[in-house]
Amino acid sequence: MNLKKIQLIIGLPSGILLLTSLFLDYRIGLFISLGGGLVALIIRQIRLQKYVYMLGHPDRHLSRGDSDDLLEKAETYEIDYREDNK
Repeated sequence: MNLKKIQLIIGLPSGILLLTSLFLDYRIGLFISLGGGLVALIIRQIRLQKYVYMLGHPDRHLSRGDSDDLLEKAETYEIDYREDNK
């Protein structure tokens, strides 16, 4: 079973429970549904982790030369990405 189906299996009932508990003022259901929604969002982040490099800010990919900007030196995930994929 892939992560997208697991996310759907957890997220859809949590959404339905959230709407029901808000409508019926059911406090325990509200907390359970928020927990399920949080788990579904965590699964989504795990699933989309492979696209992190492509979704990064474009300015990080444009600079190829050396710079004295400390912020640019601090953001070295492009270098880390290249080293991890060797």
